[in-house]
Amino acid sequence: MTSPSITNGRNAERQEMTSALTQMPTKDETRRAINLVVGLGRPELQKTLAQVIAGAIADADHTAMQQFAATGEVDTEALLDELDRVEVPFEEEAWVDALARYVLFISGGRQ
Repeated sequence: MTSPSITNGRNAERQEMTSALTQMPTKDETRRAINLVVGLGRPELQKTLAQVIAGAIADADHTAMQQFAATGEVDTEALLDELDRVEVPFEEEAWVDALARYVLFISGGRQ
């Protein structure tokens, strides 16, 4: 069983990372954040990483990505549709793939 102090520490860490989404990080800051948490298997870190990615690649036309980045709420079909159409630099294509895999995983696959 996880101790309350560890759980509270994880929650505080997640809240800090999520609140950073509203500050519009630079691409370099986003890359560093993604590289720090890639490979961690904890669900809360996976969700936070997915939110960071969504915030980094979303623009005014990507409202489902913006919603997910800000709130963590997923509109699966809208988000996947946006990911199908998003255009990013080559070095960020892996981010799009990772976000799509996360959305498919949590939703049980595309309906």
